[in-house]
Amino acid sequence: MHQTYIGSQPIYKDDLSIFAYQLLFRSDDHNAASFIDGDKATSEVILNSLTDIGLDKLVGNHKACINFTRNFILGDYPIPGLKRHIIVEIQHDVVLDQAIIDALHMLSDKGYTLTLPEAVFMGHFNVPSEHLFIVKFDITKGLDDQLNSRLELLRRDNVRLLAEKIETHEEFDKCTQMGFDYYQGFFFCQPNIVKGRGIQANKVQLIRLLQKLQDENTGSQEIDQLISTDVSLSFRLLRYANSSMFGLNTRIESIQHAVTLLGWDTIRMIATLLVLSSIDDKPPELFHVGLVRAKMCEYLSTYDKKIDKNMAFTAGLLSIIDALLDAPMDEVLAQLPLSQKLTQALLSQEGELGLILHDSIAYIHNRPEEATRSGLGGVVLREGYIKALIWSNAMLPAIQTH
Repeated sequence: MHQTYIGSQPIYKDDLSIFAYQLLFRSDDHNAASFIDGDKATSEVILNSLTDIGLDKLVGNHKACINFTRNFILGDYPIPGLKRHIIVEIQHDVVLDQAIIDALHMLSDKGYTLTLPEAVFMGHFNVPSEHLFIVKFDITKGLDDQLNSRLELLRRDNVRLLAEKIETHEEFDKCTQMGFDYYQGFFFCQPNIVKGRGIQANKVQLIRLLQKLQDENTGSQEIDQLISTDVSLSFRLLRYANSSMFGLNTRIESIQHAVTLLGWDTIRMIATLLVLSSIDDKPPELFHVGLVRAKMCEYLSTYDKKIDKNMAFTAGLLSIIDALLDAPMDEVLAQLPLSQKLTQALLSQEGELGLILHDSIAYIHNRPEEATRSGLGGVVLREGYIKALIWSNAMLPAIQTH
């Protein structure tokens, strides 16, 4: 059975809302992506996105940015006709001869959005166009005055500037000051730690509620009272419990009613999700990452009877709490007493629980060659990722406020 990984990396707007997702081929073999046939990789990304998983489930209402090889650009292999949903990006190793340049112009004339390196655009598309172009910059090559001058030359109608490989909030802040339109990288999953800064009081209250939710000795009446003190949280919990995904024949009108009908474990999970999602000033994709990690950990835990699936879900979900609260993980966990197994997994990704957390994070963040500690293999990891992605995309609309 042929195995593939679909990597999904968000591309942000400057307000940290999602513009698109970059879809990437990933192999189960160590460093296999360096040796596979490019045409085959692109074909599998397209087929898995459109037929196996479903593009809507992968990217929602956003665009999908896909790398295309020379043969796809030249028309030897078909590019899907979904020009409103797909962004065409040329691979770095494509030879830019006249045939490729002509083909890119043709794709642009058909209405496709093209993502191109700066040198390609400046050399071959340096004219106003009615179509959208995205010019991509690798910021690891430097964020200096020289780059700023080059950006100034590119600011025009229908040209958008994308900064890629952003790893820190400092780099993101610098890029926003320089006037980029789109941003790509893993910066959103790193806590913005300011030396000497404490956790704000309202966030401490949220942590205390999380603590109660993870304590098996906490009764439903106590949780009811805690949640009821927050009108917004209560409303969102009731709206979620009444969502169509549960298929209940009766309308739930109180938190206590929800506990009775849905069960304590379900309410504990929902309330935890809602508490985390109520933290402000964080990109929506960060919370989405937490959901995917949680569900993937839960799925992987079914292959090890020593791991409780609810604890595995919690480990995945809380793995982003340091980024949500802008504080180191050890500082957050000091205020959130958890079991030794869960604490060990979150702090060092050790123990049975820590191993599946490690592999889930590595897989989700496009590092499949590192997802080997649990020993579960590519088929299981891929299945877990797909199920988690579909589930999390279905969950978000019911949890988030609009």
